[in-house]
Amino acid sequence: MKKISLFILLTSITFFNSQQVFSQTTLSRVEIETNAQYAFKNKDYYHALPLYLTLDSLYPNSPKYIFPIGVSYINTTADQENALVYLEKCKQKPNLYPPTLHYYLGRAYHLSNRFDDAIVEYELCLSHLYKSKSKYALMIRDIYRELEMCENGKKLILKPITIDIENLGPSINSNYPEYAPILTLDENEIIFTSCRPETTGGLIDTEDGQYFEDVYIASKKDSVWLKARNMGPAINTKGHDASVSLTPDGQELLIYRYDKDDNFLSSKLDGDVWTEAEELRGEINSKFYEPSACLTKDGSYILFSSNRPGGYGGLDLYISKKLSNGEWARPINLGDSINSKYDEDSPFLHPDGKTLYFSSNGHNSMGGFDMFYSRSLSDSSISWQKPVNVGYPLNSAHDDIHFTLSADGKRIYFASIRPEGFGDKDIYVASIEETKVQDVLVIVGIIQDSLSKDPVSARIEVINTEDNSIVGIYNSNKVTGKYIMALPEGGKYRISIQSENYKVCDDFITTKELNGYQELESNINLCPEVTK
Repeated sequence: MKKISLFILLTSITFFNSQQVFSQTTLSRVEIETNAQYAFKNKDYYHALPLYLTLDSLYPNSPKYIFPIGVSYINTTADQENALVYLEKCKQKPNLYPPTLHYYLGRAYHLSNRFDDAIVEYELCLSHLYKSKSKYALMIRDIYRELEMCENGKKLILKPITIDIENLGPSINSNYPEYAPILTLDENEIIFTSCRPETTGGLIDTEDGQYFEDVYIASKKDSVWLKARNMGPAINTKGHDASVSLTPDGQELLIYRYDKDDNFLSSKLDGDVWTEAEELRGEINSKFYEPSACLTKDGSYILFSSNRPGGYGGLDLYISKKLSNGEWARPINLGDSINSKYDEDSPFLHPDGKTLYFSSNGHNSMGGFDMFYSRSLSDSSISWQKPVNVGYPLNSAHDDIHFTLSADGKRIYFASIRPEGFGDKDIYVASIEETKVQDVLVIVGIIQDSLSKDPVSARIEVINTEDNSIVGIYNSNKVTGKYIMALPEGGKYRISIQSENYKVCDDFITTKELNGYQELESNINLCPEVTK
């Protein structure tokens, strides 16, 4: 979910083109060095890094090249291994470099889970920065937070969770970044974001040198992922388009789009065609930054992240109710149980309706964004337990963000940069032995005409018989008749299936005796209305 800086957009074009020219050996060392220094000074590390690497290949181990290379690695791909190659050379003659050398060494050790080494470097950096306290106030504050996260990391790695991590393979992943996976309840379809050369419009974001984001979709056949395909012009534009959330029945998709402004949009699956994405109406989208969101299973609430004023700091998580006119009401902050003075992002409400997953660089994160979960204390969805870190090694000292959890709570789909990957971020699935979610019943089936056996488009309302409240709204696909729904444990429900020209079909089901996650296949025949 990228947001373009206009300053970077204007200034970086020069560096991108000069790099190409230099690759043809038409620019001098002085010219490239000038461009590299200018990019580095303006924190345009994506363009500074290849320029400095080229200079270092021609003039190895020059002090004025190796330090910015190490810093650029930390600030682009967070590649701690390559960063340490250069920063540890600097460490041999620290007087040649600014005191921030120790900060970046600390970051590289931190990302390597060498927490004690990181603490030494962070504290050494503080001893230097305090001599110019006002000048380095922001970095000093940041270092104190990094020290806290190192202590958190030391505790978390003492109690690792048992997981098995698998790359989703070349049908999903490419040499380019893939991230933000979202899946249907039955895990037979995946929608994700990628920055590939075939992006709509073929444009490159000059801020990071990557192609613009597009949204892709892939299906699974016999447990094998088929080749992902671009979701087309209804979803993707020449700007940035990214996957955000999918309703449990797979019939409505939320995307994030950034062109001149960043906004959430919605598209519905009309048979086998996705409708033109339309901007959400109401008070969700604003002039502030809203990068991530999640719809509840009945589509009546949305949880999302925003840095709008009035929060606890940085990005906070909010909830908004969908009004009868289709607009979204004024959002309510989820409160200080969830939100910290740092960033909370990437909300994911599990189909059990009670377990909220999200990412945060606050709470007891071990570094960057960690994944956390919390359980609702009431049906209002604004009162939550204290968040729990999901644990190491699922969480790391890198950013762990944008993920989807399976209905049984045993698989987390997430993006990560790993040595065995195909290039840049890849999408992985982590299998977990111990689930954190409550019991849930997933029902999958086909709704069809009782006489012709043709598929029927129907609306399925799940109603709690104790208070007559609607706990879920699902839709069957008009082309296939397929439906998917999830029922939380502990209730008795009336399932009301409605479709034009068909008799209403009601059924009752209880989950009071539900033990763990269960799946049920149930095909439904609707009887046509008798016409006189």
